Amino acid sequence: MEYEIADVELGPGRPWGDPSLDREAERWFLLAQFDSDDDAKMMWGDAGALCWLIRPEDLTAMRFDRARLVPQC
Repeated sequence: MEYEIADVELGPGRPWGDPSLDREAERWFLLAQFDSDDDAKMMWGDAGALCWLIRPEDLTAMRFDRARLVPQC
């Protein structure tokens, strides 16, 4: 998930193993995850999850508008 966000933040086209992609991916961590739940009748894709990631400095500053959503299916 971190690499998906890093790719968007830096612009697409960087190959795997690019040091700038690695550095950006390392800056993100999981803030919240909501899994699909049959009992609650909530499905994200094909029994997937919704994951929000954020950088530590944005969390400290309570800049939740800078969190990023990555659907995992």
